[in-house]
Amino acid sequence: MKNKALFTILLFGIVSLFGDIVYEGVRSISGPFLASLGATAFVIGFFSGLGEFLTYSLRFFSGYISDKKKLYWPLTIIGYSLICCLPFLAFTKIWQIAILLILFERIGKAIRTPARDTLISFVGENIGYGKSFGIHEVLDQIGAFLGPLIFFYSLEKMKKFSFAFHLMWIPCFFLIFTLIFLRKNYNFDISERNPKKIKENINQSFIYYLLFVFFSICGLINFPIIAYHIKIKNVISVSKIPIFYMIAMAIDGIIAIFIGYLYDKIKLKTLLLVPILTIFLPIFTLSLNIYFIIIGIIIFGIIIGCHETILRASIADIITSSKRGFAYGIFNNIYGFGLFVGSSIVGFLYERNIKIIWIYTLIMETFSFVFLLLQLKKKNVMEKDREI
Repeated sequence: MKNKALFTILLFGIVSLFGDIVYEGVRSISGPFLASLGATAFVIGFFSGLGEFLTYSLRFFSGYISDKKKLYWPLTIIGYSLICCLPFLAFTKIWQIAILLILFERIGKAIRTPARDTLISFVGENIGYGKSFGIHEVLDQIGAFLGPLIFFYSLEKMKKFSFAFHLMWIPCFFLIFTLIFLRKNYNFDISERNPKKIKENINQSFIYYLLFVFFSICGLINFPIIAYHIKIKNVISVSKIPIFYMIAMAIDGIIAIFIGYLYDKIKLKTLLLVPILTIFLPIFTLSLNIYFIIIGIIIFGIIIGCHETILRASIADIITSSKRGFAYGIFNNIYGFGLFVGSSIVGFLYERNIKIIWIYTLIMETFSFVFLLLQLKKKNVMEKDREI
């Protein structure tokens, strides 16, 4: 059973790899592409924000529906299939249609993510939740690295957006093929389990966890702010800034597998790394010293690796399976809202006094730490609940 579970997780990771090649590749050049079609900076910024809002906010509903109707697979398949909208950008000459296609993909991500993570959690019961999400994240990040790289070389050689978009039909084909193969070979139980304990988990333990997530995300210095700082302070040339992002994504992928294995050993205690590391992030990333910034980028990559791995794995340990899709939907809403609130506050503080940002981060991560301690106190109760 463990070998079959591992094989299934690898297939989920390969599906995400092909998906990330497409949509992360497109996202890396969506701004310049929309500008070439006549879209203004306001239009690009507005619809980029709208896309991220839809990606996170709709997960609440898709997660609820996936649990209510047990539509884990239909929603996963529909969500991934919408990625295939993006290669049609090769035929687009009107920015309004291009934005529509991009928004369809963002909606697709909202549809598939809670259902997919729930399916992964069912498999993870056999080999460990941390290991499962860690392996998935590693393969996911390989795709996130390859996508922009493919677009970079395509545009360098052919000088045409359409050629790069046409290339995306190849990973789309393998995405659908692997997804169909995965569905036919997925033989893990998705029926309702431990329904009597759902209310207690969500009302007590889960609320502490969500507050921990919210405050930890609010204190995060995200990459756009880091990139903005590097550009404004002329730390390095603008053309080299994407290299920092690639370093962060590489660190994310590398750390994911190790942090996943560690999570399976010590469970929720692994989450202590998130607020502790985040406290140091503004000290390094908002420095004027290039070496300090590189250290900060490495820390940023580790933090994101923790977010994508153990934050998702923890839900599978906190929430019983019959409400897990709904829980993933709530989690993603809180995560997205935290990103919005935190980024807005950090941006506001940056324009006033950059030194205040560290104090703000310290306060947010302290709150986060407190709620995590409350969550850890519930650990023994949750373990007893899962045994009943």
